[in-house]
Amino acid sequence: MINKRRLFRVKIKGFEKATMVYNDNYKNMFTIILVNISGSGLSFMSKKKFPVSRNKKFLFIFELEGEEFHLKGFIIRKAPRENDKFIEYGVKFTSLTTKQESELISILNKYQSKHYKLKI
Repeated sequence: MINKRRLFRVKIKGFEKATMVYNDNYKNMFTIILVNISGSGLSFMSKKKFPVSRNKKFLFIFELEGEEFHLKGFIIRKAPRENDKFIEYGVKFTSLTTKQESELISILNKYQSKHYKLKI
């Protein structure tokens, strides 16, 4: 399979929780587990079922390296995991400014260098 991603992804260690809000309605909040993040999207796990649709907008709220992010996106793929009841989802961020993307990439670099030090 060819990787078509424009930006690198950083795997999130452990079970980092985040919040997902549907359609800016805080009555529709869900706790999710982050799998990986890039400057253009993220991957998460949940036991709940969500639709794959460009029309269903979500707000993803998470903290990384002391910085809180509020990024909008939609689900572009889902795949059930084999060994548990979780479903893994892929998200594409929308309305991300160049400045927001730069800030996110900077924090991802910081996270990666802190958690994935090279052992030579």
